[in-house]
Amino acid sequence: EILRCLVGSEMCIRDRVYLMYQAYIHKIPIVSSMGAGAKVDPSLVRIADISKTINCALAKAVRKRLRPLGVSKGIPVVFSTEFADPDAVIEVENETCKRTTTGTVSYMPATFGCFLASHVLRNLI
Repeated sequence: EILRCLVGSEMCIRDRVYLMYQAYIHKIPIVSSMGAGAKVDPSLVRIADISKTINCALAKAVRKRLRPLGVSKGIPVVFSTEFADPDAVIEVENETCKRTTTGTVSYMPATFGCFLASHVLRNLI
């Protein structure tokens, strides 16, 4: 059920939130990547509690959906403090779970992945 709504390699926000929520309530260590799309400056990538994220639309949407579940902090995430380039956001139609698609420069997902791997090695295992 969690992975029912896959679009390419992306999960729907509700599925991401459900997975994060289940890990949180069962005290399973987790770290999640937020939005790398429309960002180009790797020096602005950070890892912090989800309650401390800024300038990330995905993190904002996730926080909004976690709050009614009683989760406002306690989940580490990788995000960028950079403002998204509005020219990189494209409206899409007839896509399950998506209203927009965002262009992503090739090195940003890798940068986010390095931050995730570092956090796992330092804190989760």
